[in-house]
Amino acid sequence: MVKSDSWWKGAVIYQLIPRSFADGNGDGIGDLQGLTSRMSYLRWLGVEAIWLTPIYPSPLQDGGYDITDFENIHPELGDLAAFHRLLTVAHGKGIKVIVDLVLNHTSDLHPWFQRARWAPKGSPERDVYVWSDDPNRYADAPVLFRNFESSNWEWDEVAEQYYLHRFLRHQPDLNYENPWVQEQMLGVVDFWLERGVDGFRLDAVPFLFEAEGSRCEGLPETHAFLRKVRERVEANPRDVLLLAEAIQPVEEAAPYLADNELHGAFNFALTAHLFAAIASGSSKGLRKCLKDTQNVSPQNCWALPLRNHDELWLGDGHLVPDAVIEAIRTGLHQGHGHWLNWGINRRLAPLLNGDPRANRVMHALVYSLPGMPCLYYGDELGMGDWPGLRDRDPNRTPMAWTSARNGGFSSAPDPLLVLPPITAPGYDYRVVNVEVQKQLPGSLLNWHRRMLTCRRLLSALRIGDFELLDSSHPSVIVFSRCSESMTVLVAANLSAAGASLRLNLNRWAGARTREVLWGCEYPAAGEDWFVYLPSYGFSWWLIGEVEDSVNNPIDHFDDVK
Repeated sequence: MVKSDSWWKGAVIYQLIPRSFADGNGDGIGDLQGLTSRMSYLRWLGVEAIWLTPIYPSPLQDGGYDITDFENIHPELGDLAAFHRLLTVAHGKGIKVIVDLVLNHTSDLHPWFQRARWAPKGSPERDVYVWSDDPNRYADAPVLFRNFESSNWEWDEVAEQYYLHRFLRHQPDLNYENPWVQEQMLGVVDFWLERGVDGFRLDAVPFLFEAEGSRCEGLPETHAFLRKVRERVEANPRDVLLLAEAIQPVEEAAPYLADNELHGAFNFALTAHLFAAIASGSSKGLRKCLKDTQNVSPQNCWALPLRNHDELWLGDGHLVPDAVIEAIRTGLHQGHGHWLNWGINRRLAPLLNGDPRANRVMHALVYSLPGMPCLYYGDELGMGDWPGLRDRDPNRTPMAWTSARNGGFSSAPDPLLVLPPITAPGYDYRVVNVEVQKQLPGSLLNWHRRMLTCRRLLSALRIGDFELLDSSHPSVIVFSRCSESMTVLVAANLSAAGASLRLNLNRWAGARTREVLWGCEYPAAGEDWFVYLPSYGFSWWLIGEVEDSVNNPIDHFDDVK
């Protein structure tokens, strides 16, 4: 169970790709030195933790998720000393550091796999991975990377057997039936705990074990191993987050949140429902998803992403109903022609056709729902993408810092850049960047900072109870967040048309009501409380007065640095 004082309770997590964030040595590739130099920006923005995509040695055929050494740093990013400096600076600014832990597979260039393919059948070395003479085993397990692979099995001419790869063919699956494999991966957990990390984002956790007649996802043996990971983490004196990437419906993802297992899990079903609501202008499906989420796990343990380094995953009807997928297909026109594997391969802003109103209302919901909001680097600016780059690279281009060459990401010549900066109309880095938006009070960046400041001051939004309220308008979702010291009312219009509605606030009858962001007075709460929300409009209202005026988020916003 998550302790009430655990650092991640309600924390805002900022996901970044170190290779694309900031180049500290001028070689065209982002690195730990560059990230360390930008830590003041992250502190200014108001995030509480950063999640780094893989930083390990890798041939980089899959963005670093194909690993050749779990206990080192890719030399292009730095070394363990640079990682220590990063942790020291981050912790000095009150920012936690979460690293990716890839449990399911390695690179085919990992020494373990090279030994396995040359070792005899049945040998301990061969048994480190999952092999078969029959490529029809586990036929019910879907092919995840269907744009790139036609099977979960690949023939190895040296081994003269097929090996299992639930991801790409150069990422062979480890054999967790082998106790040696389990001990090695638990040793990796120990290694990074000793380095001082604050959390692990556990990549692809459902796929650790296999069984015939199943999708090979979330089997009891997988949960048993994750409980061993939890035991290792609990043996550490520090609070360390275990966050599951399980792209499954909420009822299938919820078991990872058992008291003796993981602390949190990404709610990808809720992400899909948020996009479907924006695409259709209807809050009905989103309301049901929120009810289901609270019913199966009400402890505020869900991580809430809008976009990340992968495609917007929608699945094959298993994650969310077909009607949700169809609503997104038909309603988000900027996604047409950009489908990859099981989702849409676009960043948030282009997917929303560059509409800052839709961008704001989606983030406003994420920032006010129970759990851990996740912000993908550049989305605070409305950064664009680069369609046409390989695989998922369109969503992984360099962060835009200034109007200078390469967006201030690197001083290297253009051909040496890890990926090209965005120059598309409406998203050009010379306009859409941190330096420009910091100077504009009404910019998306300053809006995000103000929202995160208010959230930090509003205990109800961080740890408060959640309750869906009735809404008389089909496009508007209304809910309350209540802590011991305050109540916040949230309403969001998911339609491109304005919405008027009446709310019954009789339970707070007579209480003073003020809008949070700007402190505007509203009529006292009552049975007939009318509100108008413009196109993609939203509001947070503070109901009643905070007992301790020092903690009043409206009166003391300017005191927050």
